[in-house]
Amino acid sequence: MSDAETAKVVATRIAAYLAEVHPDDPNPDDLAWAIVRTLNQDGLLAGSGPRPDTDDKAPAAQQVLALPDRNDGARVIVCAGQFDQRTLRAVQDAGTAAINAPDIQRIVLDVSRVTFADSSMLNEMFRLRRNSDLVLVGPLPTSLARVLELTQARALFHVTDTIESALVWSG
Repeated sequence: MSDAETAKVVATRIAAYLAEVHPDDPNPDDLAWAIVRTLNQDGLLAGSGPRPDTDDKAPAAQQVLALPDRNDGARVIVCAGQFDQRTLRAVQDAGTAAINAPDIQRIVLDVSRVTFADSSMLNEMFRLRRNSDLVLVGPLPTSLARVLELTQARALFHVTDTIESALVWSG
């Protein structure tokens, strides 16, 4: 069986599951919906899928904004949208710039507007944590909270409610 055929079988089974479990309220943070949406976008389902309205409820494209530094040794990076292996580049670039800036000791990563994040985002968070004092601003998106729970990595990250509290947090 080819990769495309395998993907179609998996997506068809996921779509059947979703039709039973989430018939009226697809959750764009649900990993199964994300898989089906990606396979649809890649043309691997050829018109099959859970429902034609799935894409209408898909999260917006990702946005990453590094706020101007305030001479306090912190860099604030605000993320919004979906982040996976294909869309993580902007976060990686902003993180690398913060890590390489000699005056930056703390990175504040605002994930409160993230609609989807997978293990690729978790890997980037580990990289940022290894190279700086990382504080997350939440609430954590459902998909990222699931990844942290599944990997038992939640305790490694401090999460605050606001950017201001992240800037003054002493860990």
